[in-house]
Amino acid sequence: MSHIIETANVAPTLTHAVADVVHETESEAGPQNKNLADIRTIGDYLGMFGGDLIRRLNEEYVPVHHPGKDQTLELLNDVKRPLFNAQAHVTTALIKGFRLHRRLFLIGEMGTGKTSISIASFFSLIREVLGGKGRVIYMVPNHLIKKTKREIGILLDKKDVEVHILQNYKDVIQLRDSGKMEGPAKKIEVYVIARDTCKLGYIYEPAVRWVERTYTIRQKDRENRSYKKTVFEGWVCPDCGGQLMKEEADGTVPMEYEDFFNKHGKETRRKYNLTCRNEVRLYKNRDPEQDEYRLCGSPLWTAKNKDKSSFKGESRKPKGSVPRKVSPADIFKRYFKNRFDLAIGDECHELTGGSAQAHAFHVLMGCAKRTLAMTGTLMNGYASNLFELIYRMMPRRLKSLGFEWGDVGKWIDLYGVRERVTKTRQDTDLNSSSNGNSTRKSTKERPAAAPQLFTDILSDVACFIQMADMFEVLPKLQEGPLNVSLQGERQFVNFTSKIDRKPGQKKRQLEKKNRLMAPHWYLNNNLNQVSNLLRKAVNEELRKGGQSVLLGSLLNTLLSYPDVPFNFEGVYHPDTKKVIVPDSFRLSERLIYPKELQLIQFVKARIKAGRKVGIYATYTGKLGTLERLQTLLEEHGVRTAVLEANVPGPEREEWIAKREQEGIQVLLTNPILVSTGLDLLGFPSLFFYQTGYRLTIVRQASRRHWRIGQKNLCETVYSSYSDTMQELALNLMAAKMNAALALEGQFSQEGLSALTEGSGGSLASELAKRFVGNKIDGVESAESIWGKMSVDASELHIQSGTDLKDIIDEESQFEEQSTVFYGETLEEALIDWANEWIPTDLFDRFQNQIEYVVENVEKGIACLTSTKETLIGPFSIVWHQDKAPQTEQLFRRWAYSLTNKPLGHSLSKTGGVNLELLVEGKKPKTKTKKVYNVSEGQIAFNF
Repeated sequence: MSHIIETANVAPTLTHAVADVVHETESEAGPQNKNLADIRTIGDYLGMFGGDLIRRLNEEYVPVHHPGKDQTLELLNDVKRPLFNAQAHVTTALIKGFRLHRRLFLIGEMGTGKTSISIASFFSLIREVLGGKGRVIYMVPNHLIKKTKREIGILLDKKDVEVHILQNYKDVIQLRDSGKMEGPAKKIEVYVIARDTCKLGYIYEPAVRWVERTYTIRQKDRENRSYKKTVFEGWVCPDCGGQLMKEEADGTVPMEYEDFFNKHGKETRRKYNLTCRNEVRLYKNRDPEQDEYRLCGSPLWTAKNKDKSSFKGESRKPKGSVPRKVSPADIFKRYFKNRFDLAIGDECHELTGGSAQAHAFHVLMGCAKRTLAMTGTLMNGYASNLFELIYRMMPRRLKSLGFEWGDVGKWIDLYGVRERVTKTRQDTDLNSSSNGNSTRKSTKERPAAAPQLFTDILSDVACFIQMADMFEVLPKLQEGPLNVSLQGERQFVNFTSKIDRKPGQKKRQLEKKNRLMAPHWYLNNNLNQVSNLLRKAVNEELRKGGQSVLLGSLLNTLLSYPDVPFNFEGVYHPDTKKVIVPDSFRLSERLIYPKELQLIQFVKARIKAGRKVGIYATYTGKLGTLERLQTLLEEHGVRTAVLEANVPGPEREEWIAKREQEGIQVLLTNPILVSTGLDLLGFPSLFFYQTGYRLTIVRQASRRHWRIGQKNLCETVYSSYSDTMQELALNLMAAKMNAALALEGQFSQEGLSALTEGSGGSLASELAKRFVGNKIDGVESAESIWGKMSVDASELHIQSGTDLKDIIDEESQFEEQSTVFYGETLEEALIDWANEWIPTDLFDRFQNQIEYVVENVEKGIACLTSTKETLIGPFSIVWHQDKAPQTEQLFRRWAYSLTNKPLGHSLSKTGGVNLELLVEGKKPKTKTKKVYNVSEGQIAFNF
């Protein structure tokens, strides 16, 4: 009996990943190494032993579903909107995986359609196992509630599924009281709840009492004095009345006042102050030593209530807000255990810690028989952030490996990297009996993960899908840095001043003005002085021992000051309030700075090409980066809109769509507001004016445009000032990204190296460390990692996606070749042609969408023409191979576009609608009052 390790991993598999690394290594390094002494990196090792590793992996690691050998589920044909080939294979792999495991991970790059895959998965699972009747609980970020419901309506038939949105705890209570959950489901019931809503509960306040017991001592003397003496002072349990104690290194000590309140006087829940740990005597025996005791265990916290009364019976008014609500997660835990067939958690990378949202998702897992956790960025660089999520998903597996809840340190020792720093300080005055040396040791985690984390934990419970698997439906993506020098040329920049005209006033002529470009020394000299003052203050604190509390201020100041020096308010010590950098370094806001000029030039060039631009900035709020950029762009006649945090999450998608209808050309926002779930298909150019140092946010936000449905060339630009902290942050971020990608299935030589060797400290601490030590060299530049930006302006024009001649490769023309295919009907002739020319993975879609293929061919295609010589004769298809796309990628896109629904399909059947061509390109046919914002290559019709 052969031993087969079953996994649920889908393309790219680990075998394919290693094969890619071996291929890249051989192509770059030439022939394979012949001696063990030549091996220096993992790439060298794979170059020598890669072939044997691949053969061994193919023999021992057999996936439960192989996209190249196995077929997809037939049930997926019942989905109204056909899945793409890669999505169908991932869905099939998940269904097969659920036969082996109760809980699985779906790790898909941003834009691969994880929502569609999850919908198809629960549809297929319920159809296959439960006969088409079951319940699903879907936990999503609050801004994705409406999008999830809409996606379910697009993919599934209304007669098979009903969707309910649980907006608050009242909806959950109503669901409990309705009795609907007591009986079996009548169809597929999907309950969507926001994770913010699921975790929200009442506010806690201490239920304990602070007691001071005193007695009075009177002295009988001439003055007849008296004074009070305290015999007891501390917290007592509201149930047993005993004094509350806590464990420390020296033993058990009474709890102090600060154990329930922090230094700001706010109630604080800690591990040791949640319940009473006193032993209560049962009085079954007169002898206390022989009597029995029980643990009190009484909760020391209670719900904050408006109608709370004091111990004397007098009503009292609580401090702060007192919302009256119940956590939906608590209701689920109490009443809905095992009532759902599948629990789905979206963006689970934000549920990796011990937050209330992570606890809510854990509760939903217990209410369902199976669980699917989805994410686009599983790892933030640290191994520790995965411990609690994986423990909640697979507690038995981790217990079998020797882990208990809370063993984060043990987890880091096995799957992460620890850094231990020992500092020795010599001081002759320290003492008189030793050498006068003091030693201080500190241990911290470094951002790295061992490859065993993938093989031990993820290999058999995770499905991976990347954008590379969707290449037949996605355009080209280019990304890279765009650095600017601090020293700009002294010049005047013209702009048009904005005049707000009141109703009833006559239209006024806009006034032409200009801004002076900041002199080459202006920003550079002031930034150097600010950085020197910060470095001096930090070094003084470090010489005193310990860590400096100024590192956070240092990092944020040096990242934000070059962009908004006109809003600089100084830097003050957080404890002593001493002035570190005075606000006299605030610069003039009337000038225009080099990076701002670069942004204006970039935006105007993209708008001229008919493209819209999305701009990201991280230092918003008080610093006002977005408001400043909006002012500069509007001075140059650019229509802008700023998406702010006050727009509710569920309304952001509609808000963006409405602004697009109003004709905006630029969208400005903080990347964290759109980092998950939202599509920015209308903004194919994304510009990071500021990146910050949060890797997961940058990775998520940088893919908002490169998603299914995008037809235009996409570009992502990361802007920074050269030779500053901004450039260093960008370089480190590009370098550290490889470790996270490696754990998600995107292996490369550099990624494997980062996965095993680590890469310094966290991004924030690494930046501060290099700045304080003045070590900004030795970091690989972002240009070499991403590749320099080389976007051809001719490629940036909007592609219509309907005219096939736009995507034909005109540079590679072959001699005229044609082949004829016959059939009794046009459908049969097209199927005959497709059997020979359409790729195997696209053939099923071609066959299912043959109605649309016929309509596209009848409209007229240069390389595929249909004829019928006689009324009773067969149809013939003439295939002009020389006129078709000549590269594999372009041919696949062209073949896929044949199966798309034609533009006028729904209107042609009405018979009474005539379309009038209004605009083609930018040359209007007739002058009209209405302005049609149509770019070159686009066509506008009057419906």
